[in-house]
Amino acid sequence: MADIEMVIDSIRVSLMNYQRVVILKEKEGERFLPCWIGPAEADAIRIKLQSVAVPRPLTHDLLCNITNIAGLKIKSAIINELKKDTFYAKLVLITHDKSYEVDCRPSDALAIAVRMGAPIFADEKVLKKAGVCLDEETSKPVQPYEPESDRLKIFSESAKDVMSLAEKEAKRLNHNFVSTGHLLLALIKSVSTVAYQVLSNLGVDLSKIPVELEASINQSNFESGGTGLSSALKSAIELSIRETRLLGSGSVQPEHLLLGLVRQGDGIAGNLLKDKEINAEKIYAALIRLNTGAQY
Repeated sequence: MADIEMVIDSIRVSLMNYQRVVILKEKEGERFLPCWIGPAEADAIRIKLQSVAVPRPLTHDLLCNITNIAGLKIKSAIINELKKDTFYAKLVLITHDKSYEVDCRPSDALAIAVRMGAPIFADEKVLKKAGVCLDEETSKPVQPYEPESDRLKIFSESAKDVMSLAEKEAKRLNHNFVSTGHLLLALIKSVSTVAYQVLSNLGVDLSKIPVELEASINQSNFESGGTGLSSALKSAIELSIRETRLLGSGSVQPEHLLLGLVRQGDGIAGNLLKDKEINAEKIYAALIRLNTGAQY
């Protein structure tokens, strides 16, 4: 089968077991391919993608330096097999007259590819097995039709409680719509949740946020208009569900809802969190410290 060119979309952290996941995306399509990798390899990829300077060469830098000295060129990195939930990869190296294929782990292949500027591919059969397809019009994960009652099953009881509280916050403020601001208010008032602990540990003054949010909700009309859920909140919820499915989590938790608000970005909640310099990567790091005590 054909090899499909991919790009690195993001590196995330599973909220189930706090392992890293590199998300590859079709360069000319809408399929995503989540691959589980180790924390060291995740850092090696992220350092290069973010152009972080390191005082001494890392292992992958060393390999690239040796490759250059040997007169080899990295032609491509290919995720070529998936066996028993394990991904396999290879690096294709060339000289002026020969070609070599070297078996390796996907994480190492990606770390070297980003350093050498080599294209990344995935075998079509791997994408058929493990790719996540998105709707061409909505860019949301394509799922079989689910009745609303079945769809709600993906939400944990704590997430349902937060959504219910968001509706109550909207009613308390005499709003006939529920916005991302109302959802963030609910998360801040749900003190027993991991999402609340994450925000608190990130240094956000949670005593001041409700006043700021209520002022933003009352002054802004870009999430109102009509009744029910605002379009921004619907988008944030879909992003929460997508986050849950991409990371293999069993159900949407309040922390997924928080990630959805951050990834939605331009709603009332997203803008406030951006002003507080809260992003998805900081949330992931806080989750790791909270649950494992690890530094990240």
